[in-house]
Amino acid sequence: MSVVKRRRRPTLAVVAREAGVSIGTASNILGAKATLHSPETVERVLQVARQLGYRPNRIARSLAARRSQTIGIVMEPTHAVFTRNEYATAVLDGVVDRFTPEGYHIKIITLRDLNPRLLWAQIDDGTIDGAILIAPLIGSPLLEWHEHTQLPCVVVGSALPESMGFYCVDSDSEGMITEVVGWLIQRGHRRIGFVQGPEEQWSARQREHAYRRAMAAHGICVRPEWLARGFYTQEGGRLAAEQLLRVRPPLTAIIASNDPMALGVLEACQQHGVRVPDDLSVVGFDDIPLAALANPPLTTVRNPIHEIGYHAAQALLEQMTTGEVKRGNCLIRGELVIRQSVAP
Repeated sequence: MSVVKRRRRPTLAVVAREAGVSIGTASNILGAKATLHSPETVERVLQVARQLGYRPNRIARSLAARRSQTIGIVMEPTHAVFTRNEYATAVLDGVVDRFTPEGYHIKIITLRDLNPRLLWAQIDDGTIDGAILIAPLIGSPLLEWHEHTQLPCVVVGSALPESMGFYCVDSDSEGMITEVVGWLIQRGHRRIGFVQGPEEQWSARQREHAYRRAMAAHGICVRPEWLARGFYTQEGGRLAAEQLLRVRPPLTAIIASNDPMALGVLEACQQHGVRVPDDLSVVGFDDIPLAALANPPLTTVRNPIHEIGYHAAQALLEQMTTGEVKRGNCLIRGELVIRQSVAP
């Protein structure tokens, strides 16, 4: 892991001078009044600000202490509805538990609320001291973070390639999927299907790759029809199971790369008279509350989501305090929770 010192930030006056505009114009564009100026002027000021690494800060408290005492939780549109995203809420609980004693507030930022052309000016507007990025998608503009802002950040829910320069906190998805595959094989299973998550999710790709590698390590050639995509939703899992239940000879076990999809697999089995675990064993991932209430109770991997959020908050706090930028991945081991959805 490498550590670098952040350089001193330029002032608004420097940005205005380099862009050839007044300080008032630069302040408007880098704030919430960009529409008062022509697109050409806006683009010129934003480009200079990016090149200089300018970070505005307009909160009176920040003028004295260079702190807004606010942390941004930055999410893709697909993660944005907290009431429907148990992962995001559990991460937030961990973040709040670490930052609240330090006197910090939390600001939720969703990409769908931001004008793409003004994205970075709106994120880095002086109202947050740092950010936690929740599972940025493959190809997301958030992956260009270091090109546009010097705000410290930590990624959760995605173990990104270290070449991208982020510090990421996530569960050891690959290690746990490998363990699940080995555990099922020890129990006599060899025709093991897999319900994939969305292609644009780093975690989904990593879990699928782990499944393929683990099967190959045990000398099992995965057939294409053993995989079906479920998009991390229960309905997606049900539709994926419709495909997997038609495989011949039939599969004896299915691993779903998250619990909602595993619940969808159980639903499809009930609809088609497939007995779980007598005819088919099912394993999920995350251990959401509904997993223990399923019929039968779902065997799954307990994802240490609260711990991930807490550790990410601690890492971000250290960056903001010391000015040192961390890089690399911190993977936290989960736990296999054995219930009644796998045949003994």
